[in-house]
Amino acid sequence: MSSAHAAPVPIDQRPGVKVGRRAVRERGDIPRTEDGAGITVGNRSTFHPGVALSLGYDSNVFFTDPKDSGGVQGAGVLLPSVWLAIGNREVRDGILQSPARAGTSKFDYNLRASFGFRQYLHSKPNILNQSRPNVLVDAHLEALPGRRFSVALDNTFLYLSEPRNYETVPGYNFNRLEDDLALSFILRPGGGRVQLSASYLLEFLRYTNADLDKFDRVVNGASTELKWRFLPRSALLINYTFKYTYYTSCCQNPGTGRNEDNYAHRVMAGYRGLLGRRFVLTALAGYGAGIYFYDDDDEDFGGFIFDLELRYYPTPRTEVYVEFGRNFQDSLFGNYFTNLGGWLGSVHTFRWRMFLDAAFGVQQRRYVGLPVPFRDLSGPSPGSPAIGAYAGFPRSDVLYGLRVRLEQPFGRFFVLGLRYDLLGSATNFRIEYITVGGEPTPPPDYASYMKHVVLLVSAFRF
Repeated sequence: MSSAHAAPVPIDQRPGVKVGRRAVRERGDIPRTEDGAGITVGNRSTFHPGVALSLGYDSNVFFTDPKDSGGVQGAGVLLPSVWLAIGNREVRDGILQSPARAGTSKFDYNLRASFGFRQYLHSKPNILNQSRPNVLVDAHLEALPGRRFSVALDNTFLYLSEPRNYETVPGYNFNRLEDDLALSFILRPGGGRVQLSASYLLEFLRYTNADLDKFDRVVNGASTELKWRFLPRSALLINYTFKYTYYTSCCQNPGTGRNEDNYAHRVMAGYRGLLGRRFVLTALAGYGAGIYFYDDDDEDFGGFIFDLELRYYPTPRTEVYVEFGRNFQDSLFGNYFTNLGGWLGSVHTFRWRMFLDAAFGVQQRRYVGLPVPFRDLSGPSPGSPAIGAYAGFPRSDVLYGLRVRLEQPFGRFFVLGLRYDLLGSATNFRIEYITVGGEPTPPPDYASYMKHVVLLVSAFRF
């Protein structure tokens, strides 16, 4: 009998990977360091190349539980990486830092490409052969920034290679292609205090394994935001986002709760800006709705969502932040899941230029509409495989993560760093199998896991 396994959550949705504004955001498990002074190109652009070699240990290659068949298997990791970046504006938390008011620049941009290869070091051939490349291409552009009318394009392409969450041959994996695009049109009447934006959204996800084609999806959507800057660095805003998720292999069994097309609506309003001289607050709240129009057996999502973020700057070199929120996302396994939780972190640069970034996160994740594979013993063909729906919230996880980054530059170009990641899921959810006809019964499949990754990074960057 075939087993069912949940796909891993995208890198940016995992707890512990949220970082401060001044910290490097890594995608696709490609280590890099903070940029150096860079190489001046033209009048305003800066080129930032870099190369790194990381050596460390992964305590749980397959994201397994100690009670799983085969247990937990760790391996050494050798990870060479290279990156190239050029731009005339920085990118912080995925946002191009163009000014709100018109300046001398007519075109702002930031382009970055990163490449890495994760080589496992182990005597077992099956683990050794899980080694794969990762690729990230990130582009942020804005024409006529700060003027009455601007056009912006943000796009992130990612090739992520990742082993399955149970041990199997390398040909079965979670390797996938992801792309996330936003094309925005921005209007600033009245000197820029009022800003109205409208965006077209496009997301693409494709797994390279044929057995995971039911997870492949295309998301089309739109968003709009109205912002009023009643103070130079403070604003009230309201935004609305709509997404239509289309699964390319959708709904062969409508009503089973698995990989079904859906609409998602989110509307939020609130405040973003300064609180005094040392605090920055984001406080947004609203309503979300997820509509699964092929599924009459499970609940659609409809409820309160919010996003709170407070950042404190006790010194020019220190940032402390706390984030807390509730949201919902379409799930590759089941209909959707809800997240409730937050992160606490700090970023600090010491007087001797050492850089520290640390963050800890916890959130509760609840799934709706999980499919339940079983043998149908009552139909016209007793013993044939079937899929049923599991009503309510059959699975609840507590996801937790800890992230630590420590970097020390030596001279202008060389950087030595130490990185540690803890990632885990605490849940009682497991899959138990019942066989018929004398077939051997597979052991239960446990969903919980804990994973430690530690890396020593040496890099040359400009």
